[in-house]
Amino acid sequence: MKALTSNFRDLYRNRNETIRNWKKEGKKVLGYFCTYTPEEIIYAANILPFRIASDATSTTLADAHLPNFICPFARSCFDAALRGEYKDVDGYVSAYTCDTIRNLLWIWKRHIPSQYVDFISFPSRTTEKAFDYFLKELVNFKGRLERFCGMEIPGRSLSKAIEVYNENRMLLRKVYDLRRSDPPLISGTEALEIVRSSMVAPKEEHNKLLKQFISEVKDRSDFPQGRFRMLVSGPFVQDISLLETIEGAGGTIVADDLCEGSRYFWDQVDMDADPLKAVAKRYLNRVKCPCRHPPEDRLDHIMKMIREFKAEGAIFILQKFCDPHFFEYPFIEERLKENGIPVLLIEVEHLIPAGAIKTRVEAFIEMITGMKT
Repeated sequence: MKALTSNFRDLYRNRNETIRNWKKEGKKVLGYFCTYTPEEIIYAANILPFRIASDATSTTLADAHLPNFICPFARSCFDAALRGEYKDVDGYVSAYTCDTIRNLLWIWKRHIPSQYVDFISFPSRTTEKAFDYFLKELVNFKGRLERFCGMEIPGRSLSKAIEVYNENRMLLRKVYDLRRSDPPLISGTEALEIVRSSMVAPKEEHNKLLKQFISEVKDRSDFPQGRFRMLVSGPFVQDISLLETIEGAGGTIVADDLCEGSRYFWDQVDMDADPLKAVAKRYLNRVKCPCRHPPEDRLDHIMKMIREFKAEGAIFILQKFCDPHFFEYPFIEERLKENGIPVLLIEVEHLIPAGAIKTRVEAFIEMITGMKT
């Protein structure tokens, strides 16, 4: 079992090798920053969509170009690019997520001009007019992508990409269902390793690994041993050891509302509708992040996850200076507490003091214990 989960961990750690192998076949790679980026269109062009991320390390080169009061995730990604970590990526694309990422793209283009850069405007609401606008954005994006790769993207290729991506989402939902039991069959750390590895690999390859994992995991005997079932929420978690710290302190992460967790794969694309319209509808109506409105929709998703996975508390892991999440946090916190859900906020930057966080989580668990007695 441990060897099987290490396959996903290694796939993510060796993600640059995946890029090189893909390019050896004469194919292109597009990095993306936001999970609102319609990967199916990119994949239909025989281009590998690749989630840009960076390990939680201090920045050096990026600090000469970016102020230190923007989110450390953006700074560390740009720092990795300046160090040449993504030199094999052919370009970058992002749907609008926040002002930092939007403006980072153009700073990126200025300092690494050899790479293609694209931006997809994204409505903040889910009205009929918003759908019409976003559909036009995807039509234009598809046209720009066709010029970039020098080929037309036929409808059948987009339909095939949708099918492959839907299968991946379906399999990831099955992985998450393994966490409903008591004790859960997999830990929150393992679940996140599996999901984030899907963001840096060809989906067909990842689907094969998922099917193998699901077929073998039921024979597991070394179950997660945490005392309390937790939901974690937040943007991209750079340092996965933070989840290990939470689970080592006595929590079992059975559900999440993370950018590289449930929000990434929770909703499917309608296979019976026009492909491009179906993609537009899926991304516009998927589980919302704090950059989308209204916040009640995301609150509903969090509450549903808490109920269905029987979570006893919620831990919010927020990147320092992540304005969208911090603006929304008071509203979410208040509503959760009104529903009797204990809440803990952990603010992180580059390097995470594991000892201090473990102490806070242990105190949080003791508080929950006291509320039960």
